[in-house]
Amino acid sequence: MTTTGLTEAPPFRRVVAAADIPEGKMLAIELGTRSVLVCHTKEGWYAVDNICTHAEARLNEGRLRGIRLVCPLHGAAFDCRNGQVLGAPAAAPLNSYPTRIRDEYVEIAIDD
Repeated sequence: MTTTGLTEAPPFRRVVAAADIPEGKMLAIELGTRSVLVCHTKEGWYAVDNICTHAEARLNEGRLRGIRLVCPLHGAAFDCRNGQVLGAPAAAPLNSYPTRIRDEYVEIAIDD
């Protein structure tokens, strides 16, 4: 049987040992041409693009406060769980990626 119009989910890729990112911290990971920010919060593990949608600053140079990711350049804020904008001047959300822990490693579902 053939299905059309369906796309396969990207495979999970092992990116970092979970022990390398303490709770309340984040780490930028380079995956091909993409910079992804892995965030370890009290609520769990999340991954979003590392580049602010407002002024292209690197978010890993900003702050993580709970689930709130704050850009170092102009203070735009994003929800690290889903990339949604929480504060101006950003208007566009960040891409977010499914994240899981397997065998004590963080894995992200992302295409190259």
